[in-house]
Amino acid sequence: MKRFVLTASIFLLALVAISQTSSKGFSFQGYAIDPEGKAISQENITVKFTVYPKGGTGVTYTEEQALTSDNYGVFHAEVGSEDAASFQKMNFTTSVDYWLKVQVKKTVGGAYTTINDAEMLAVPYARQAANGVPVGTIVPFAGPSTKIPTGWVICDGSQLDGTSADYAQLYNILGNTWGGSGTNFRLPDLRGQFLRGVDAGAGTDPDASARTSKNSSNSGDEVGSYQTDQVESHKHVLNESDHNHYYNDIYYSESGGTIGVPSNRGSGDSDNNNGGYEIGRTTGGSKTNISMNNTGGNETRPTNAAVYYIIKY
Repeated sequence: MKRFVLTASIFLLALVAISQTSSKGFSFQGYAIDPEGKAISQENITVKFTVYPKGGTGVTYTEEQALTSDNYGVFHAEVGSEDAASFQKMNFTTSVDYWLKVQVKKTVGGAYTTINDAEMLAVPYARQAANGVPVGTIVPFAGPSTKIPTGWVICDGSQLDGTSADYAQLYNILGNTWGGSGTNFRLPDLRGQFLRGVDAGAGTDPDASARTSKNSSNSGDEVGSYQTDQVESHKHVLNESDHNHYYNDIYYSESGGTIGVPSNRGSGDSDNNNGGYEIGRTTGGSKTNISMNNTGGNETRPTNAAVYYIIKY
């Protein structure tokens, strides 16, 4: 990553770029002068910082800091420390070109002099990639929920306020992809879930178009959609051993003549057709007692281990 550099005016003594702080601001070192260009040394000064988008849309941040210059008029400040909640709403990961304007005056009886108004040539590292990963990144966490690091939250489907300082950047990325309404957005609900890449036309998810919504999340072949469990259609082969079936033999003589019959014969002429002779015989047989029972447990699953999925905000 490039160092954070500002093209300063001739009055700007130095700019010390990136230092990761609890407020996630960035350090600035400047040279205080009055409207006549003279150094304001060993004075109480007020420095006004304005970070603003130029030629695009984005959040504008302004703060004033009460500082004291040294013998040479040099001062040090941490931009973003006065209103950390508002500063954290700024998203430096977009394509917006942000500029920094710095104005200085004597706190008592002074008038502002602009000492810098230039493009920020690279984003403040601490704001773009706090903890080394971009906002919206999901990772498995092997510890208990009480040990989840600052800046991360469990993917449990909770609904959050996208206008809050803590979650504004995450809302700008997720929106209602995983559910919610308006600025009340939901986190991904990954409890007990396996993750699957968006098919995006690859054809490896044959039911991608039928993926469903949860908590008003996306559906179809989109990030934020869900699928229920399923077993692929298949056949089972049933092997059956030899066995006998019951059956009847009917002997019939229309003329009433003599026929050879087994001892378990019947008698009479059941259909009364001209005195014919009929008998029935039942042969022995056996039942197969074939049956198919359910096998398996409550779901189809691979070998797995449980973790928390957490997301960076």
